[in-house]
Amino acid sequence: MGERFGSRGLEGRSTRGGFVKRAALAGGGVAGLGLFGLTGSAAAATDSDVVAFGNAAVGAERIAVAFYSNALGVSSPFSAPGDTAKGTLLNSAHREYFQAAQNQEASHLATLQSLGLTFPFNKFAFPSGTFASARTMLAIGEQLENVFIGAYLGAVKTGASTGTDLGVFVAEAAAQILGIECEHRVLIRDIAGEDPPNDRFYEGDVGAPPSNALGDTGQRSTVYASAGDAVNALLALGITPS
Repeated sequence: MGERFGSRGLEGRSTRGGFVKRAALAGGGVAGLGLFGLTGSAAAATDSDVVAFGNAAVGAERIAVAFYSNALGVSSPFSAPGDTAKGTLLNSAHREYFQAAQNQEASHLATLQSLGLTFPFNKFAFPSGTFASARTMLAIGEQLENVFIGAYLGAVKTGASTGTDLGVFVAEAAAQILGIECEHRVLIRDIAGEDPPNDRFYEGDVGAPPSNALGDTGQRSTVYASAGDAVNALLALGITPS
C-alpha cells in the first residue's frame, strides 16, 4: 500500500481506492450490513469486515451531512424533502460551529467515497420534530455523534485486528475521523448547556468504569462489533433511509 494516510495525506488514493474495491468484490461488494446487507464478524476480522465498516461509514457521513445541513435550515443532497429547520435554532456563534461541522463531515464523506466505498441509500429522514426546536435537535445530534464514535471505534478495532495493510490503513483513517466526531459531540453538549460538556475520561471500555469524578460522569461509548450493529443503532434512533 506504500505511504500511509497520516504520513502523506491522500496521495495515492487511486491505488488505495482500487485496493478497497478489490477487497469489497472479494467479500461480496456492498451486499450486506444488517437490514441493508453489510455484515461483519468481530471474532475473526477480515478485509471484507473492514470494507463493511467503511461502507457503513459512508452512510453515517451522509446522515451527518444531512443533520448539520438541516439544522442550519439548508437542504443537502442527503436530506429528505421538507426535513430542514424552518427557523433559526442557533445563535450566530453556534451556527458557525455547525457550519464547520457540516464542512468536516462533507470532507470525511468525500475521502471515504474516493476510496471506492459506498452505501446503498442516499436520503435520510429524521424523526418527526427533530428540527422543530433547538432542544430536540441537539438531543438527536448528541445521540448521532455517540453512534458515529462507536462505529469508528469499531472500525479501528476491526481494522487493526486484521493485521493486513488495508486493515491498518482503514484503522488509521477511522481514528483520524473519530477525533473530529468527539469534538462535534462536545460542541453539541456545550451548546445544549450540559455540564460539563467534556464528560468522560475514555471512550469505550478502556480504563475503569466512570468514576463520577468531574470529567468522568458520561456513559462510555459502545464499540460496535460489526458494521451491521452500527447501522442498526442508527435505525434505532428513528433514521429512515431511502
